[in-house]
Amino acid sequence: MAEGMKPYYQDESVTIYNADCREVLPTLDKVDLMFADPPYGVGVDYLSYDDTKESLGELISEAIIPAIDTAAQVSLITPGTSNMWLYPRPTWTLCFASGAGTGRGPWGFNCWQPILAYGKDPYLAQNLGGRPDTKLSSEPASKDGGIHPCPKPHILMKWIVARGTTGAGQTVLDPFMGSGTTLRAAKDLGRKAIGIEIEERYCEIAANRMSQLAMELN
Repeated sequence: MAEGMKPYYQDESVTIYNADCREVLPTLDKVDLMFADPPYGVGVDYLSYDDTKESLGELISEAIIPAIDTAAQVSLITPGTSNMWLYPRPTWTLCFASGAGTGRGPWGFNCWQPILAYGKDPYLAQNLGGRPDTKLSSEPASKDGGIHPCPKPHILMKWIVARGTTGAGQTVLDPFMGSGTTLRAAKDLGRKAIGIEIEERYCEIAANRMSQLAMELN
C-alpha cells in the first residue's frame, strides 16, 4: 500500500489509487511485475493529458525510468511504435502481432506492437524453461467498446501478466491503469494487483469492474 495515501478502491487482491503515478510509485514496495501502457505521444485525445512527444519524454524520465529501476523485479512496457526509441534500451523486446492489424503507419498496416522487457525472464530465472516472446492473435489491438481511447484486449493482458509472473499470489503493478484490464487479467490469474490512474472516471470504471468480479468469485 502507498504510504500516507488512501486507496480509491481495495479488495483482498486489488488496490486502486486515483493519483499521478509520479506521486505514488516512490512510496510502494517492490512488486514482481510492472506493466505499463503509457500514452504514446501521438496526439491521442485524453481527458487531461497533452499527448505530445515532449510530454511523453517528460513522463518517461520522471516516472517510467525510475520505476524500471526500483518498482519491480521485471517491467514490461507497451510503448507503441512511433516513439518507442524514447525509452531506454530494454533487456529484450517481446511482441504482440495481429493479422487483423493494429493501426496504420508510414509503411502501411501495422500488424505488430513492441513490448519492451526490462529484467530477467522470470521463467528462465527460476529454471522453469523458456516461453515464447510473441503473442499471436487475430483480434485488433484496441477493443473495449470505446470506454478508453487506447485499450488493450483482455486476452493480450492475460498473456502479458502470465508471461511476466510465474505463479499465483505474485503482485502486478500498472501505473497507467486506464479502465482496469490489467487488474482484471491479474485477478483472473490469481495474482494481486495495484493500479494507478490519474483520471477519476477510469478509476470508477475499474473499481466497478473489480467489485463485480469480486462478487462473482464469492
